[in-house]
Amino acid sequence: MINRVTIIGAGNLTNSLLTAIHRNRFSYKIDVVDTNKEKRSNLKKFNVNFFSSYTDIMTESKLIILMVKPNNYIEVIKEINPLLSEKMIVVSFMAGIGCCSIKNKLSQNIPVVRCMTNITISDSESHIFYHMKPFSKNIAGILIKFFGTFSKLKKCINEGDIDKITALYGSGPAYYVYFNKIIKDVFINMGFSKKDATIFTNDLMHGTSKIIKNNKNSDDIISAIASKGGTTQAALTELKNNKVDSMILKAIKKAYKKSKNILEK
Repeated sequence: MINRVTIIGAGNLTNSLLTAIHRNRFSYKIDVVDTNKEKRSNLKKFNVNFFSSYTDIMTESKLIILMVKPNNYIEVIKEINPLLSEKMIVVSFMAGIGCCSIKNKLSQNIPVVRCMTNITISDSESHIFYHMKPFSKNIAGILIKFFGTFSKLKKCINEGDIDKITALYGSGPAYYVYFNKIIKDVFINMGFSKKDATIFTNDLMHGTSKIIKNNKNSDDIISAIASKGGTTQAALTELKNNKVDSMILKAIKKAYKKSKNILEK
């Protein structure tokens, strides 16, 4: 049974996660620990307890959720080790840090689950992908009971899939926003005001996402818009001639490579 949860790190993903949790009305106690005291004010709306240091109250938590930057994880684990016990589950949302790397730093035999999601979890039932080895139905049930109230869980059999998900799904919103920004800049370049450009591009993104959700076949959507010899076809041909798809694939593979070697400079 989950009565208390500790989240370590109060960054953007934590805020997105807390938004989702708060939207679904939680009955358990949530403690957030971050050494930056200034982040306390940002969390008041979530009705959680904020701590700027690690205290004995952490020993009451069932889930210890790591939301810290990968380059800080060794120091964080070193500090929390005395407060951990085998009754807990360590859940890591850190990019590029494997389960074994975390387990090897723990002073006790504590289950470690590696997860990944993205910031859209704040506004919708996004997926949370998870991997643990060995797999435990009991732990999976605990994860579903907690995360399943505001997200959809997807088990990854191979930990390498979490690295792929990090590059594709974790970073994914940034790719869409980047393309949105490109279109907005083109609106401005063609004479529209910045205010109108923002409204129009956001309408495009929002409306198109709804169409994609209701029609799973991307080719059908494109065919419905792009008439042979028309304006849309002219633009799409230019994109294909410049191999934009290959450029995007190359970029995401760079992200994937980095997710496997996150601590390398």
